[in-house]
Amino acid sequence: MPLPQLQFPFSGPLIRAYLSHSDRGISGSVAVWTTLSLPVILAGATLSVDAARIYNVDAELQAAADSLSRAGAAELDQRRDAIARSSGAILNLLSYDQKFARGGANIEIDKITYYNDIPAEDYADIPVENRTNSADEARFVEVSLKPREVSTIFPSSLIKKLTDTTLTAKAVAGMDQVVCGTAPVFICNPQEGQTTSIYEAMETKEFQRKQIKFKTPNNVSDPYGQGSFGWLDPFGGNSGASTLVDAIAIDISPACLSQSEGVVIRTGNIASMRQGVNTRFDIYSGSFKQKKNDPRYAPAANVTKGWAAKKANTTCSEAPSSLALGLPRDACHASDTCSSGKIGDGNWNFSQYMAFNHPGTTRVTIEGVTYRRGYNGEFSPAEPPSRYALYRWEIDNNLVPGAETYGNDVISAEEGMPQCHKSGPATTVQDRRIITAAVLNCIEIEAESSNGMFRRNDALPVETFVKVFLTEPVGPGQQNIIFGEIIGPVVKGQDGEANDLVAVRR
Repeated sequence: MPLPQLQFPFSGPLIRAYLSHSDRGISGSVAVWTTLSLPVILAGATLSVDAARIYNVDAELQAAADSLSRAGAAELDQRRDAIARSSGAILNLLSYDQKFARGGANIEIDKITYYNDIPAEDYADIPVENRTNSADEARFVEVSLKPREVSTIFPSSLIKKLTDTTLTAKAVAGMDQVVCGTAPVFICNPQEGQTTSIYEAMETKEFQRKQIKFKTPNNVSDPYGQGSFGWLDPFGGNSGASTLVDAIAIDISPACLSQSEGVVIRTGNIASMRQGVNTRFDIYSGSFKQKKNDPRYAPAANVTKGWAAKKANTTCSEAPSSLALGLPRDACHASDTCSSGKIGDGNWNFSQYMAFNHPGTTRVTIEGVTYRRGYNGEFSPAEPPSRYALYRWEIDNNLVPGAETYGNDVISAEEGMPQCHKSGPATTVQDRRIITAAVLNCIEIEAESSNGMFRRNDALPVETFVKVFLTEPVGPGQQNIIFGEIIGPVVKGQDGEANDLVAVRR
């Protein structure tokens, strides 16, 4: 049986009419709310776009300032043209552009400022007196960029003419000079207190040929001064003598030194130091007698030092001899009359050395200067080259003194090529007769030390790092002295020890 049909009072035309009117009401409400909220939605979207554009411009400007300051800081090695190279590096890096600021795309530099020091605290202003235009003092560079405007697209009429945004950026970067694989040795700045800095001096041939007598003070109470030298302890303090001596004897030392962190000196003299240094001259004594077969302790390619074999046809029996001639000392060192004490005048007997070790040579060109032997046996010009330049000329031209080079024409009883080490000269480093040393301003440090520099156990400031050419072996007892020439700074890209670290500081 079919079910009955149920009837509702709002069915039919009545309900359809109601729904029809309700639909029109809802549509109208949505339209009203849409009209009212649309400006807010658009404004929010516009503000988001403006914020993104401002952020992008700010980020691009700061990234440019950071990169430019790093490029400039990488050149601050205290050499004479450091500031010129630094400014050039900054200007040559202007390939940055931005896309959201008003005007051209190129970022422009407003100012480049150099400083000799900056406060450790980032929030502290850099004192005006720290500014410098001296290449040998500049250690930090600040790059400031010209302001850029960002035109906002937010409806300005709604917030009473919102102004455009102006952005700028600046950054300060510095370079930390770090050397690794270096001998744990410091020397006192020979140019401290002079009108010519060590950086300027190292660029002159006059300074490069000056022989310096590096010696530790005789007594604990004696102050360190120009020409003094001593040991460092880069291994955490309290290192034993054998550890430090080995670090100077081995080809690549495990020591790393940082200019910004400073160095800790190792007080006291080390008698066995000469044994470590002298392995570089093919001399093996003391605990190093067993190192003649170890390639890590191989000597330099040229070990001419004024020694000769004690007995004919014997190997590794050399000793100082009047029948041989090493690189002569500066005349004032030989007579102990140097006016500046430990620093020579660069006047050494080049003619005598050439006659003894290079018989028959009447003409030689070294570092672009041609020297000619006259009838009296003297070479002219009278101003000699540096000993290091002559030493390199011998190696580079296969003219190391000795019978292996000159055969029956030889005069000297010495063979300048290594004779003791079983594997010959070192192949792991470029030149074993060069050591890298930290340079300290000892006079200044002494003045600031109530108990003297010798008793300091804190980190001491480093002026720079230099390469020292060892002109002769270290002697025993009171002759426990390093004679050498400072041949130049340690330069990244040229010297394997250099590991300069460039960083944005603020």
